[in-house]
Amino acid sequence: MQTLETNQMLYGGFFVRLAAYIVDNIIVGLVLLTLQIPMGIITLLFGKSFLTSPILFQFSAWDIFLYLLTVGYFVILTYISGSTVGKKLFHLTVITADGEKLTFFNVLYRETIGRYLSAAIIFAGYFVIGVDRTKRGFHDMLCDTLVIYKM
Repeated sequence: MQTLETNQMLYGGFFVRLAAYIVDNIIVGLVLLTLQIPMGIITLLFGKSFLTSPILFQFSAWDIFLYLLTVGYFVILTYISGSTVGKKLFHLTVITADGEKLTFFNVLYRETIGRYLSAAIIFAGYFVIGVDRTKRGFHDMLCDTLVIYKM
């Protein structure tokens, strides 16, 4: 945590954000597992179907659905409450640099393209959180957002 003297905001640092992200991925992983097991059994019993056959490069409609479900978790929760379950557990929230609530398109951009770019070169965009004064990753900088502790 780091304190900004002018307005007493406590920024969420690298490790607390990583812990929140791990919690979120466990939740998403469990949901996806409950969907993947029955689909795997169906595929074993009946073979490939439209849902499991590649339609876009090596990705099937089922893969695309699971990706959209995962992105939806992060986008919808962050847009509605400013936090995912993992962030809520650690009392973190995402706001704009102005302190306003995020717009839907800002959240969508942050959670898709922004996260992709943060991870693109050996996750350098995430490691920046540890050295930036306001604890922002590349995805935060692109969307002009901050992750702070709720007071």
